[in-house]
Amino acid sequence: MSRSQSALFSPLTIGALPLAHRVILAPLTRNRAAPSKKHPHTYVPGALNAEYYAQRTTRGGLLISEGTAVNLKGAGVPGIPGLFTEEQIEGWTQVTDAVHAKGGLIVAQLWHAGRTTHSSVSSLPPQSSSAVPITDSAFQVRNDAADLMEPQPFETPLEMTCEDIKRVQTDYVEAAKNALRAGFDGIEIHAANGYLIDQFHHSNVNRRDDAYGGDIWRRSRFTIELAQLIGEAIGLDRVGVRLAPFGYFNQTRGDEREAQWTYLCSELSRLGVAYVHLIEPRFDEIRSEQEKLATLEQKDGLSEAQISLKPYRAALGKTPCIVAGGYNPQNCWDGIERGEHDAIAFGRYFCSNGDLVDRLRDDKPLYHYNRSRFYGPFADQEIGYTVHPEQKEQ
Repeated sequence: MSRSQSALFSPLTIGALPLAHRVILAPLTRNRAAPSKKHPHTYVPGALNAEYYAQRTTRGGLLISEGTAVNLKGAGVPGIPGLFTEEQIEGWTQVTDAVHAKGGLIVAQLWHAGRTTHSSVSSLPPQSSSAVPITDSAFQVRNDAADLMEPQPFETPLEMTCEDIKRVQTDYVEAAKNALRAGFDGIEIHAANGYLIDQFHHSNVNRRDDAYGGDIWRRSRFTIELAQLIGEAIGLDRVGVRLAPFGYFNQTRGDEREAQWTYLCSELSRLGVAYVHLIEPRFDEIRSEQEKLATLEQKDGLSEAQISLKPYRAALGKTPCIVAGGYNPQNCWDGIERGEHDAIAFGRYFCSNGDLVDRLRDDKPLYHYNRSRFYGPFADQEIGYTVHPEQKEQ
Protein backbone atom coordinates (compact mmCIF):
# COMPACT_ATOMS: atom_id res chain seq x y z
CA MET A 1 0.00 0.00 0.00
CA SER A 2 1.35 3.42 -0.90
CA ARG A 3 1.65 6.03 1.83
CA SER A 4 -1.05 8.14 0.20
CA GLN A 5 -3.55 5.32 0.80
CA SER A 6 -2.86 5.21 4.54
CA ALA A 7 -5.65 5.96 7.00
CA LEU A 8 -3.44 8.88 8.05
CA PHE A 9 -4.77 10.65 4.95
CA SER A 10 -8.42 9.73 5.41
CA PRO A 11 -11.08 12.23 6.57
CA LEU A 12 -11.96 12.63 10.23
CA THR A 13 -14.51 14.75 12.05
CA ILE A 14 -13.63 15.92 15.55
CA GLY A 15 -16.46 17.83 17.12
CA ALA A 16 -17.41 20.69 14.80
CA LEU A 17 -14.23 20.34 12.74
CA PRO A 18 -14.22 18.31 9.49
CA LEU A 19 -10.63 17.28 8.69
CA ALA A 20 -9.41 16.08 5.31
CA HIS A 21 -6.52 14.14 6.86
CA ARG A 22 -5.12 13.19 10.27
CA VAL A 23 -1.70 14.88 10.30
CA ILE A 24 -1.95 17.72 12.83
CA LEU A 25 0.43 20.49 13.80
CA ALA A 26 1.20 20.01 17.49
CA PRO A 27 1.17 23.04 19.80
CA LEU A 28 4.73 24.37 19.77
CA THR A 29 6.16 27.13 21.93
CA ARG A 30 8.41 29.21 19.67
CA ASN A 31 8.61 32.58 21.53
CA ARG A 32 8.28 34.64 18.35
CA ALA A 33 5.46 37.04 19.29
CA ALA A 34 6.43 40.74 19.38
CA PRO A 35 6.49 42.87 22.54
CA SER A 36 3.43 45.06 22.86
CA LYS A 37 3.91 48.82 22.77
CA LYS A 38 0.58 49.30 24.54
CA HIS A 39 0.58 46.77 27.38
CA PRO A 40 3.79 46.03 29.34
CA HIS A 41 4.86 42.39 29.65
CA THR A 42 2.48 41.24 26.89
CA TYR A 43 3.28 39.88 23.43
CA VAL A 44 1.37 40.07 20.18
CA PRO A 45 1.36 37.81 17.09
CA GLY A 46 1.85 39.48 13.74
CA ALA A 47 2.84 38.98 10.11
CA LEU A 48 5.77 36.68 10.86
CA ASN A 49 3.56 34.35 12.90
CA ALA A 50 0.90 34.41 10.19
CA GLU A 51 3.52 33.34 7.65
CA TYR A 52 4.71 30.52 9.93
CA TYR A 53 1.25 29.03 10.40
CA ALA A 54 0.33 29.52 6.73
CA GLN A 55 3.44 27.57 5.70
CA ARG A 56 2.14 24.58 7.67
CA THR A 57 -1.44 24.81 6.43
CA THR A 58 -3.07 22.30 4.09
CA ARG A 59 -6.65 22.19 2.89
CA GLY A 60 -8.68 20.47 5.58
CA GLY A 61 -5.67 20.16 7.88
CA LEU A 62 -5.76 21.09 11.56
CA LEU A 63 -3.21 23.31 13.29
CA ILE A 64 -3.03 23.67 17.08
CA SER A 65 -1.52 26.99 18.08
CA GLU A 66 1.35 27.46 20.47
CA GLY A 67 0.39 27.80 24.12
CA THR A 68 -1.43 31.13 24.41
CA ALA A 69 -1.75 32.89 27.74
CA VAL A 70 -5.21 33.55 29.18
CA ASN A 71 -4.00 36.38 31.45
CA LEU A 72 -0.85 38.27 32.36
CA LYS A 73 -0.06 36.23 35.45
CA GLY A 74 -0.24 33.04 33.40
CA ALA A 75 2.24 34.22 30.76
CA GLY A 76 5.54 35.26 32.29
CA VAL A 77 7.80 34.14 29.43
CA PRO A 78 9.03 36.54 26.72
CA GLY A 79 7.64 36.01 23.24
CA ILE A 80 4.55 34.09 24.36
CA PRO A 81 1.35 35.51 22.85
CA GLY A 82 -1.92 35.86 24.71
CA LEU A 83 -5.63 36.20 24.06
CA PHE A 84 -6.60 38.74 26.71
CA THR A 85 -6.11 42.13 25.02
CA GLU A 86 -7.74 43.62 21.93
CA GLU A 87 -4.29 44.03 20.41
CA GLN A 88 -3.63 40.30 20.75
CA ILE A 89 -7.02 39.42 19.27
CA GLU A 90 -6.26 41.63 16.26
CA GLY A 91 -2.83 40.01 15.91
CA TRP A 92 -4.27 36.48 15.98
CA THR A 93 -6.80 37.49 13.35
CA GLN A 94 -3.92 37.89 10.90
CA VAL A 95 -2.92 34.29 11.67
CA THR A 96 -6.37 32.73 11.36
CA ASP A 97 -7.07 34.67 8.15
CA ALA A 98 -3.86 33.29 6.64
CA VAL A 99 -4.76 29.72 7.63
CA HIS A 100 -8.34 29.96 6.39
CA ALA A 101 -7.19 31.48 3.09
CA LYS A 102 -5.45 28.17 2.39
CA GLY A 103 -8.42 26.07 3.49
CA GLY A 104 -7.03 25.03 6.86
CA LEU A 105 -8.43 24.88 10.38
CA ILE A 106 -6.80 26.20 13.54
CA VAL A 107 -7.56 25.96 17.25
CA ALA A 108 -5.98 28.07 20.00
CA GLN A 109 -4.24 26.23 22.80
CA LEU A 110 -5.14 28.10 26.01
CA TRP A 111 -2.38 28.09 28.59
CA HIS A 112 -1.52 29.30 32.08
CA ALA A 113 2.01 28.60 33.27
CA GLY A 114 1.25 28.64 37.00
CA ARG A 115 4.36 28.14 39.14
CA THR A 116 6.68 27.95 36.10
CA THR A 117 6.59 31.75 35.64
CA HIS A 118 8.69 34.35 37.45
CA SER A 119 7.85 37.84 38.69
CA SER A 120 11.05 39.19 37.08
CA VAL A 121 9.37 38.69 33.72
CA SER A 122 5.64 39.05 34.36
CA SER A 123 5.88 41.64 37.19
CA LEU A 124 3.38 39.46 39.11
CA PRO A 125 3.93 36.66 41.66
CA PRO A 126 3.30 33.16 40.32
CA GLN A 127 0.39 31.09 41.59
CA SER A 128 -0.35 27.38 41.73
CA SER A 129 -2.52 24.74 43.35
CA SER A 130 -0.27 24.87 46.42
CA ALA A 131 2.73 26.86 47.64
CA VAL A 132 5.20 24.30 46.29
CA PRO A 133 8.08 25.63 44.16
CA ILE A 134 10.03 23.85 41.44
CA THR A 135 13.36 22.80 42.99
CA ASP A 136 15.01 20.53 40.42
CA SER A 137 15.78 23.24 37.85
CA ALA A 138 16.20 27.00 37.51
CA PHE A 139 14.19 29.67 35.71
CA GLN A 140 16.08 30.89 32.63
CA VAL A 141 14.70 32.53 29.49
CA ARG A 142 15.73 34.95 26.77
CA ASN A 143 14.69 38.55 27.30
CA ASP A 144 13.19 40.87 24.69
CA ALA A 145 16.69 41.78 23.50
CA ALA A 146 17.28 38.05 22.77
CA ASP A 147 19.90 37.78 25.53
CA LEU A 148 19.86 34.66 27.68
CA MET A 149 19.10 35.79 31.22
CA GLU A 150 21.01 34.50 34.22
CA PRO A 151 19.36 31.45 35.79
CA GLN A 152 17.57 32.06 39.08
CA PRO A 153 15.59 29.87 41.47
CA PHE A 154 11.90 29.45 40.85
CA GLU A 155 9.80 31.44 43.29
CA THR A 156 7.44 29.82 45.76
CA PRO A 157 4.01 30.31 44.19
CA LEU A 158 0.99 31.66 46.00
CA GLU A 159 -1.54 28.96 46.78
CA MET A 160 -4.71 29.78 44.89
CA THR A 161 -7.84 30.39 46.93
CA CYS A 162 -11.17 29.09 45.64
CA GLU A 163 -11.88 32.67 44.54
CA ASP A 164 -8.59 32.70 42.60
CA ILE A 165 -9.58 29.45 40.90
CA LYS A 166 -12.92 30.92 39.82
CA ARG A 167 -11.20 34.06 38.49
CA VAL A 168 -8.73 32.03 36.45
CA GLN A 169 -11.51 29.82 35.10
CA THR A 170 -13.33 33.01 34.05
CA ASP A 171 -10.13 34.20 32.31
CA TYR A 172 -10.04 30.93 30.38
CA VAL A 173 -13.66 31.34 29.33
CA GLU A 174 -13.03 34.90 28.17
CA ALA A 175 -9.93 33.80 26.28
CA ALA A 176 -11.98 31.07 24.57
CA LYS A 177 -14.54 33.65 23.49
CA ASN A 178 -11.71 35.90 22.30
CA ALA A 179 -10.30 32.99 20.30
CA LEU A 180 -13.52 32.69 18.33
CA ARG A 181 -13.60 36.47 17.86
CA ALA A 182 -10.07 36.18 16.43
CA GLY A 183 -11.26 33.56 13.94
CA PHE A 184 -10.08 30.37 15.61
CA ASP A 185 -12.19 27.29 14.90
CA GLY A 186 -11.99 26.09 18.49
CA ILE A 187 -9.69 25.86 21.49
CA GLU A 188 -7.53 23.28 23.24
CA ILE A 189 -7.14 23.41 27.02
CA HIS A 190 -3.48 22.83 27.88
CA ALA A 191 -3.82 20.54 30.90
CA ALA A 192 -0.39 18.88 30.57
CA ASN A 193 3.37 19.39 30.91
CA GLY A 194 3.37 20.67 34.46
CA TYR A 195 1.62 23.97 33.81
CA LEU A 196 -1.14 25.36 36.01
CA ILE A 197 -3.93 22.88 35.32
CA ASP A 198 -1.52 19.95 35.52
CA GLN A 199 -0.28 21.36 38.83
CA PHE A 200 -3.71 20.48 40.19
CA HIS A 201 -3.44 16.91 38.84
CA HIS A 202 -0.16 15.94 40.48
CA SER A 203 -0.15 14.97 44.15
CA ASN A 204 3.45 16.11 44.70
CA VAL A 205 2.42 19.66 43.74
CA ASN A 206 -1.22 19.76 44.85
CA ARG A 207 -1.17 19.53 48.67
CA ARG A 208 -4.69 20.90 49.12
CA ASP A 209 -7.34 19.28 51.31
CA ASP A 210 -10.35 21.20 50.00
CA ALA A 211 -12.63 20.71 46.98
CA TYR A 212 -9.64 20.90 44.61
CA GLY A 213 -7.21 18.47 46.21
CA GLY A 214 -6.76 15.39 48.37
CA ASP A 215 -7.75 12.57 46.01
CA ILE A 216 -7.89 11.87 42.27
CA TRP A 217 -11.45 13.14 41.95
CA ARG A 218 -10.83 16.48 43.60
CA ARG A 219 -7.47 16.92 41.87
CA SER A 220 -9.34 16.49 38.57
CA ARG A 221 -12.10 18.95 39.44
CA PHE A 222 -10.40 22.11 38.07
CA THR A 223 -9.97 20.51 34.64
CA ILE A 224 -13.46 19.04 34.37
CA GLU A 225 -15.14 22.22 35.59
CA LEU A 226 -13.09 24.30 33.16
CA ALA A 227 -13.97 22.14 30.15
CA GLN A 228 -17.64 22.38 31.06
CA LEU A 229 -17.51 26.18 31.53
CA ILE A 230 -15.76 26.75 28.22
CA GLY A 231 -18.14 24.34 26.52
CA GLU A 232 -21.10 26.33 27.80
CA ALA A 233 -19.53 29.48 26.34
CA ILE A 234 -18.44 28.28 22.88
CA GLY A 235 -19.82 24.73 22.50
CA LEU A 236 -18.15 21.52 23.65
CA ASP A 237 -17.77 20.48 20.01
CA ARG A 238 -15.07 23.18 19.76
CA VAL A 239 -13.21 22.23 22.96
CA GLY A 240 -10.24 19.85 23.09
CA VAL A 241 -8.07 18.95 26.09
CA ARG A 242 -4.40 17.99 26.18
CA LEU A 243 -3.23 15.53 28.86
CA ALA A 244 0.11 13.93 29.75
CA PRO A 245 -0.47 10.79 31.87
CA PHE A 246 3.28 10.07 31.95
CA GLY A 247 4.60 13.63 32.18
CA TYR A 248 7.61 14.58 34.31
CA PHE A 249 8.20 18.10 33.00
CA ASN A 250 8.28 20.92 35.55
CA GLN A 251 8.79 18.42 38.38
CA THR A 252 5.47 16.61 38.13
CA ARG A 253 5.69 13.32 40.04
CA GLY A 254 2.11 12.56 41.02
CA ASP A 255 0.93 9.23 42.40
CA GLU A 256 -1.97 7.11 41.13
CA ARG A 257 -1.33 8.10 37.55
CA GLU A 258 -3.43 5.46 35.82
CA ALA A 259 -6.41 6.00 38.12
CA GLN A 260 -6.10 9.79 37.85
CA TRP A 261 -5.85 10.06 34.09
CA THR A 262 -8.30 7.31 33.18
CA TYR A 263 -10.80 9.14 35.38
CA LEU A 264 -10.02 12.41 33.60
CA CYS A 265 -10.44 10.75 30.20
CA SER A 266 -13.72 9.10 31.10
CA GLU A 267 -15.17 12.32 32.56
CA LEU A 268 -14.09 14.44 29.60
CA SER A 269 -15.62 11.87 27.26
CA ARG A 270 -18.82 11.91 29.29
CA LEU A 271 -18.94 15.69 28.98
CA GLY A 272 -18.69 15.40 25.20
CA VAL A 273 -15.53 17.34 24.38
CA ALA A 274 -14.44 17.42 20.74
CA TYR A 275 -11.24 15.44 21.38
CA VAL A 276 -8.59 14.55 23.91
CA HIS A 277 -4.93 14.97 23.00
CA LEU A 278 -2.62 12.48 24.76
CA ILE A 279 1.18 12.63 24.97
CA GLU A 280 3.01 9.33 24.52
CA PRO A 281 4.87 7.92 27.54
CA ARG A 282 8.18 7.86 25.63
CA PHE A 283 8.20 11.64 25.18
CA ASP A 284 10.06 13.95 27.53
CA GLU A 285 11.24 17.54 27.13
CA ILE A 286 14.62 16.75 28.74
CA ARG A 287 15.30 13.01 28.63
CA SER A 288 15.85 10.84 25.59
CA GLU A 289 13.19 8.28 24.72
CA GLN A 290 15.30 5.50 26.21
CA GLU A 291 15.96 7.44 29.43
CA LYS A 292 12.29 8.31 29.85
CA LEU A 293 11.09 4.73 29.44
CA ALA A 294 13.81 3.46 31.77
CA THR A 295 12.79 6.01 34.40
CA LEU A 296 9.14 4.97 34.20
CA GLU A 297 10.19 1.36 34.76
CA GLN A 298 12.88 1.83 37.40
CA LYS A 299 11.66 4.81 39.45
CA ASP A 300 7.90 4.59 38.96
CA GLY A 301 7.90 0.79 38.98
CA LEU A 302 5.72 0.50 35.88
CA SER A 303 5.73 -2.66 33.79
CA GLU A 304 6.10 -2.55 30.02
CA ALA A 305 2.38 -3.24 29.70
CA GLN A 306 1.57 -0.28 31.96
CA ILE A 307 3.68 2.14 29.92
CA SER A 308 1.00 2.59 27.29
CA LEU A 309 -1.80 4.96 26.32
CA LYS A 310 -4.20 2.03 25.85
CA PRO A 311 -6.11 2.37 29.15
CA TYR A 312 -6.61 6.09 28.54
CA ARG A 313 -7.74 5.50 24.98
CA ALA A 314 -10.19 2.90 26.26
CA ALA A 315 -11.53 5.36 28.85
CA LEU A 316 -12.25 7.84 26.08
CA GLY A 317 -14.69 5.50 24.38
CA LYS A 318 -15.85 7.12 21.14
CA THR A 319 -14.24 10.50 21.88
CA PRO A 320 -11.62 11.21 19.18
CA CYS A 321 -8.05 10.78 20.38
CA ILE A 322 -5.06 12.71 19.05
CA VAL A 323 -1.63 11.41 20.08
CA ALA A 324 1.74 13.14 20.06
CA GLY A 325 5.29 12.57 21.17
CA GLY A 326 8.16 11.08 19.20
CA TYR A 327 6.32 10.35 15.96
CA ASN A 328 8.32 10.18 12.73
CA PRO A 329 8.03 8.73 9.20
CA GLN A 330 8.87 5.26 10.51
CA ASN A 331 6.40 4.89 13.39
CA CYS A 332 3.35 6.95 12.41
CA TRP A 333 1.48 4.41 10.27
CA ASP A 334 0.54 1.27 12.18
CA GLY A 335 -1.35 2.75 15.13
CA ILE A 336 -3.71 4.66 12.84
CA GLU A 337 -4.36 1.53 10.78
CA ARG A 338 -5.12 -0.49 13.93
CA GLY A 339 -7.46 2.18 15.24
CA GLU A 340 -5.39 2.81 18.37
CA HIS A 341 -5.79 6.55 17.86
CA ASP A 342 -7.55 8.85 15.43
CA ALA A 343 -4.90 11.43 14.50
CA ILE A 344 -1.24 12.26 15.12
CA ALA A 345 0.17 15.64 16.11
CA PHE A 346 3.70 16.23 14.86
CA GLY A 347 5.91 18.84 16.48
CA ARG A 348 9.63 18.92 15.84
CA TYR A 349 9.44 17.69 12.24
CA PHE A 350 6.82 20.34 11.47
CA CYS A 351 9.37 22.95 12.63
CA SER A 352 11.73 22.07 9.80
CA ASN A 353 9.20 20.85 7.23
CA GLY A 354 6.38 23.26 6.54
CA ASP A 355 5.21 20.84 3.86
CA LEU A 356 5.29 17.85 6.21
CA VAL A 357 1.87 16.56 5.12
CA ASP A 358 2.95 16.34 1.48
CA ARG A 359 6.31 14.82 2.37
CA LEU A 360 4.68 12.07 4.41
CA ARG A 361 2.07 11.39 1.74
CA ASP A 362 4.67 11.27 -1.04
CA ASP A 363 7.23 9.34 1.05
CA LYS A 364 9.82 12.09 0.65
CA PRO A 365 12.73 12.53 3.08
CA LEU A 366 12.36 15.09 5.86
CA TYR A 367 14.71 17.88 6.83
CA HIS A 368 16.04 17.45 10.35
CA TYR A 369 15.05 20.10 12.87
CA ASN A 370 17.47 22.60 14.41
CA ARG A 371 16.85 22.39 18.15
CA SER A 372 18.94 25.51 18.87
CA ARG A 373 16.33 27.63 17.03
CA PHE A 374 13.22 26.24 18.73
CA TYR A 375 12.82 28.87 21.43
CA GLY A 376 13.26 32.59 20.87
CA PRO A 377 13.24 35.48 21.11
CA PHE A 378 16.10 36.00 18.65
CA ALA A 379 17.45 39.06 16.90
CA ASP A 380 16.73 37.25 13.62
CA GLN A 381 13.34 35.79 14.53
CA GLU A 382 12.67 34.27 11.10
CA ILE A 383 15.70 31.96 11.08
CA GLY A 384 14.67 28.44 12.05
CA TYR A 385 11.05 29.60 12.03
CA THR A 386 9.97 30.61 8.54
CA VAL A 387 13.43 30.58 6.93
CA HIS A 388 15.83 27.61 7.07
CA PRO A 389 19.20 28.52 5.48
CA GLU A 390 20.71 25.09 6.11
CA GLN A 391 18.10 23.49 3.85
CA LYS A 392 19.37 25.46 0.86
CA GLU A 393 22.79 23.92 1.40
CA GLN A 394 21.48 20.33 1.30
